[in-house]
Amino acid sequence: MAARPEPLPPGGLAKLAPGSSCAYFFDVDGTLLEIKPRPEDVISDEDLRLLLVALAAVAGGALALVSGRMVDDIDRIFAPLAFPAAGLHGAEIRFPDGSRTCAESAVMDEARPKLRDFVAAHPGARLEDKGATLAIHFRQRPELEGEVRAFLAGFAQGGLAVQEGKLVAELKQGQYNKGAAIAALLEAPPFLGRRPVFIGDDLTDEKGFRLVNEKGGLSVRVGPPENATEARLRLNDPAELRRELGALVAVC
Repeated sequence: MAARPEPLPPGGLAKLAPGSSCAYFFDVDGTLLEIKPRPEDVISDEDLRLLLVALAAVAGGALALVSGRMVDDIDRIFAPLAFPAAGLHGAEIRFPDGSRTCAESAVMDEARPKLRDFVAAHPGARLEDKGATLAIHFRQRPELEGEVRAFLAGFAQGGLAVQEGKLVAELKQGQYNKGAAIAALLEAPPFLGRRPVFIGDDLTDEKGFRLVNEKGGLSVRVGPPENATEARLRLNDPAELRRELGALVAVC
């Protein structure tokens, strides 16, 4: 049940989620990195890359990135690193052995031109075509929120669903979500048998929090304290998360 999460105390991640027994799953935008007006402007710094490499090492490789972005775009952000990853809210997964699953993009063919027309008629809105999902960003025009979501709701049939996020709404195939993606990765070594930890920041992460809670794991939302969430614990921002990860790595 969604509620206000408790703040994670300093050093709490190291105490509650030791690398020897946990599997770590991270959202990217708004969690590991600050959100930027244009998705393509987001890129990891060297300090974060080194921190993730160190954490993956102490966790025996059980670290994955779980995002609404395409896996190839996740790789661009963290290059030259390439972690196990779930992209497009779980519609695309790269497993630790390099194998992949990916939803067909043709299911969006009928909706694609209609979304292009909508965005063309609403200056400031932006269409991000990810193939298997279609996202309308309205960060430059937040007053369009109701109109964008009502428009996309008209496509929510025949297996399609609308995924809401921070100043974005996305049309995707309903069976895919971050919870299902985390569950799939947990079935594969080196994640298998480890306690899951999922850290995210948005509505797109809620099913991931729920899945991790059901499995007795640790769920942490990054963001303001007033947000109701399935996550049990909270951190203020990506900078605070980095401090927690640094402390976790230091004691392992």
